[in-house]
Formats: sequence, structure tokens, C-alpha cells
Amino acid sequence: MPRLIDRDWVPPVARHQCGVFTRRQARTAGLIVDQVRHRVERGVWVPVAGAGLAASATPRSVAADAYAAWLTWPDAVVTLTTAARLHGMPVPDDGAVHVLVPAPRRARGRLRSHEHRWHPSEVTSFADVQVTRPDRTLLDCLAQLPPRDGDRLLAWAGPRRLVTADVLDAWRAGHPGHRGNVRLARAADRLRRGAYSPAEDLLHDLLRGAGITGWVADADLRPLTGVAAVADVWFAAARLVVEVDGRAAHGPDRFQQDRTRQNGLVGAGCTVLRYTWQDLTLRGAAVVGEIRRTLARLLPAGR
Repeated sequence: MPRLIDRDWVPPVARHQCGVFTRRQARTAGLIVDQVRHRVERGVWVPVAGAGLAASATPRSVAADAYAAWLTWPDAVVTLTTAARLHGMPVPDDGAVHVLVPAPRRARGRLRSHEHRWHPSEVTSFADVQVTRPDRTLLDCLAQLPPRDGDRLLAWAGPRRLVTADVLDAWRAGHPGHRGNVRLARAADRLRRGAYSPAEDLLHDLLRGAGITGWVADADLRPLTGVAAVADVWFAAARLVVEVDGRAAHGPDRFQQDRTRQNGLVGAGCTVLRYTWQDLTLRGAAVVGEIRRTLARLLPAGR
């Protein structure tokens, strides 16, 4: 135990808790109450969430947030965007640490409690911390995120087959009156139509408005081409793939995968057209014209 303030010293237990600890753990490690208070007042140790503390130089992370929640309320389950970020989902950081609790509790700093019901089968573990499973986490976020953030999450999850319309319908049927049911119904409708994002919706509207037929949305191309790919729009007779590019659907982590997939599709005899949101909103007529010309070139006369 340090006799003077050592900015690098923390209770040894913090090494196993992503750098997070509590005042009680600091006292157990040998400090007296005044020494703990002095470190907090001097900014040597800073609050994480709830009862959780960390050295001021400790980088903030969602894992540290989760440990702070667990150290404060050991019976809580990390949920919503905090759980989603632990699972690697593309959701915004709203600055709060969200947990499910079995009884009402007041917020403690960044720690926010929610009283939604959960079943033990919907919970997994992140080290010592209880966290909602990815499927439950995704459903909760789709139900409660603001519409724009929910659309982005659906655009990421839909092509990965992480959720289905049937799953969302079953949840709504089992939770009548839930405040997120309207958003889940909207998401289920998108999943059924194969339009996971507003951009895909717009592409479909452009094609229908132009009277272009012979296409399907959200087509699994592996059985047809041998390439592990799902097309936003697929013209089977022409072997034409039309894709909508966007960070929400594909994400920066998918850039290389998308290019590899596209090369595989071209190698399998497909033609690939890619459009952005700007293409669809500012030059929709040009997009439709290009698709028409491509179909005319690829399809034999009379087909």
C-alpha cells in the first residue's frame, strides 16, 4: 500500500475488473477512508459509473462501464446500448450505462436502471457481469432506440440474418402494450419486404415507379452463384446485382469484405451496380436509366 499519493496505484483487484474498483475495495486493499477521499478529491481516481472508480489515466471503455454497473448492483443485467456495444453492434454511445433491475432504483451518476422483465435464458456473461444475450439486446434496441438509430441498426442486422420478422412478431404478441411495439412492427415490415434501410426502400420505390420488374429484394446468392452474398436487389434473368452502399448497412469493417464479395460475384458471371443515398435522392432518374440500359444489354432480345 502506498504511503503517499501514487497516481499509478489502484487496488490489485482492479486488474481483473478492467481497471474499475470501489471505495470499499480500496479500503480492503489497505487505505483508510481519508486516503480514499483525498484521491477522489484530487482527481487521481475518477468516477466511472455508480460506485465504480478508476485511475484518471484509465481509458474509458464499455467493458469498464459494465464492471462499474456490476460492482454497484451485482444483481443487475447490462442491457440496451451498453450491452449492444459489448456485443459489437453499431449503436450510439448516449453516455449512460444501462442495466435491467428487479426493483426500482434511482440513477447513480451515469448508471441508469430499467425495470423490464427478462428470463434467465436471455442473459449471458461477460466475465463476471451479466449481460442480455445478443438476440435480446438487438430486440430491445430496435424497440427503444430513436427511429434514425433504429434504422441504422436494422440496416446492419438485417443482411446478417440476426433477426427475422417472425421473431419480432412473436415478441410483440407476447408483450402486448409494450411501448416499443410500434417500432418493432415497423422493423418487421421492413424485414418482410427485404428493405432494411430507407435507402433500400427508396431504391425499391424507384424500380416500382419506373415499372421495372423481374427483381427480388434481399436475395441469397450462394445457391445461385456459389458466392456468400445477399443482394439488395437481384435480377435473376440478367444475373444483375444492384447494391445500396452505406455505412449503416455495411460499416467500415465490411469495406474489404464487400469488395471481395463483389469480385467473387463478377467472377461468377454477375454484373454489379452500386448506388449511394446521394445517387438515389439527387439523381434517381439517372439511376433508373442506368439500370434499364444494363438490363437491355444483358438480356437477349425478347426475354
